[in-house]
Amino acid sequence: MAETEIRNFTINFGPQHPATHGVLRLVMELDGEVVERLDPHIGLLHRGTEKLIEHKTYLQAVPYFDRLDYVAPMNQEHAFALAVEKLLRIEVPRRGQLIRILYSEIGRIL
Repeated sequence: MAETEIRNFTINFGPQHPATHGVLRLVMELDGEVVERLDPHIGLLHRGTEKLIEHKTYLQAVPYFDRLDYVAPMNQEHAFALAVEKLLRIEVPRRGQLIRILYSEIGRIL
């Protein structure tokens, strides 16, 4: 009997796959159900936001960050707000910080 060569199975996962939401492509090498190698291709949702907000005020830029990640928009807005507050040395009350974290975590979970 001739021996057959067993090779790993290579599949492309995304960017059109429903689980990736169009933001990511993965080239996966599988040995059965075990992932042997993974090659991520990121940046498929790049929209040039940095260029769009170059001539906007901090307040005018906020809506652009909601659209960066439509799955969890509050997280992007939260990161932008933290950066602006640090830049301008603004102290947010503890209650406001906790409310932001709560909304970010809810968005992450959903």
